Amino acid sequence: MTAMKRGKFSFVCLMVLVFLLGSGQSVAAKGLFGGSDFINTPTNRVLSSGTYTIGAYVGEEKWGRIQVDFGLVTDFEVGAAIDMSRHDNEVSARFKYRLIPETKNSFGLALGIQDIGKEIFSPYVVIGHVISPYDLRWNFGLGGGQLGGIFFGLSKVINPKEFPQVTLIGEYDAYDLNLGAKILLNKNFHLDVAVIDMDQFVVGITITP
Repeated sequence: MTAMKRGKFSFVCLMVLVFLLGSGQSVAAKGLFGGSDFINTPTNRVLSSGTYTIGAYVGEEKWGRIQVDFGLVTDFEVGAAIDMSRHDNEVSARFKYRLIPETKNSFGLALGIQDIGKEIFSPYVVIGHVISPYDLRWNFGLGGGQLGGIFFGLSKVINPKEFPQVTLIGEYDAYDLNLGAKILLNKNFHLDVAVIDMDQFVVGITITP
């Protein structure tokens, strides 16, 4: 077994252990519009090394989030977020490792942990692939903590000549259905809108320098 394979095997073992430790409780999912993710659910994609995204979001119930995600090295993404409400603020961290890169003919696989620093952290494993002729992406995963259970989603890129590029998203986050869209206003600026749990409207922006 090569050093690289041994390293990947050790990482998988560690993630399985963390998953088992972190999946004992479940609460409503709270992830939101990560740099390489859908709405509440992670995907198998990661940011390229050296790139980053900055997002700011607000919801109907007077809460907000500021989030930064960064491609630290190849296949490894880290992030941090501040969740703000009328009563308190919470700071959390996250990371994602792409264990198996996606190819034209096969799905990719990623492992990660969200909500590090909160009372309940959320480990997960997720696979996904894009159906190229239709620009249709699917993801399917299993998580613990705030992603406690099976989650999955679909996204479709619409790129008409007369309007900005729009990515339509539908997902089930292990608890409820969420629908949303990411609208590319210019090269480095997205307008993000979503309906969480089919009853709470969220709007935000994502900057990708």
